[in-house]
Amino acid sequence: MNSLPEDLESKLSSRRRSTERRRPIGGDYGLFFSQSLRSLSVTASLFPSSRFLASALLRPIDFGSAQVIVELGVGTGAITREILRRLRPNAVLLGVDLNPAFVSHVRRKIQDSRFIPILGNAERLGALLNRHGFSRADAIVSSLGLSAMRPSQRSTILTQAAAHLSREGVLTQYQYLHASGKPNWVSSLGMVSFAEKDFLKAHFRHVSSERVILNLPPARVYTCRF
Repeated sequence: MNSLPEDLESKLSSRRRSTERRRPIGGDYGLFFSQSLRSLSVTASLFPSSRFLASALLRPIDFGSAQVIVELGVGTGAITREILRRLRPNAVLLGVDLNPAFVSHVRRKIQDSRFIPILGNAERLGALLNRHGFSRADAIVSSLGLSAMRPSQRSTILTQAAAHLSREGVLTQYQYLHASGKPNWVSSLGMVSFAEKDFLKAHFRHVSSERVILNLPPARVYTCRF
């Protein structure tokens, strides 16, 4: 069989590598978008989290000592991959999501022995942890859309998270900036405003925040400690 000229083979190889890099991203975006259209009140967005949002969510975590990390709302794994990139070799990440399509996707796409994808409800976090032999987490990273939830639902989730987080642990949670705006202009756009920081303070003594403008949509990340 005749071989291709070196310059043409190089161009084709480069193009194949570029296509391979793009394909998973397109697949992730396509899946996230389609699932979000079906359950926007749960995902709270049409777009996966950016690396800037992931960085802000993970910066408060001490990955040098964390043994058990829980991610609530894995989606297509944008933040999951960033957690695993920082995670110690002997630590574990439990990724919880209600959506079977998302759980199947990350189970297929993320081949890492430290990662345990779980189809389940964050309202039953304690039971989910116990099922896998854990009682507490050193950190909880939440991408759940608390703003769009029923008050009783988000209260149950935060009660569970606080009860099963180690006393030295940290919980990070984000909220899109438009959902934290003044009620008058938020309601005029048909959206619900929610004072998420005040809500988090009912469960944690120390709550700080930072804005992440380079995300679609822009968000605010809350860091919560006892």
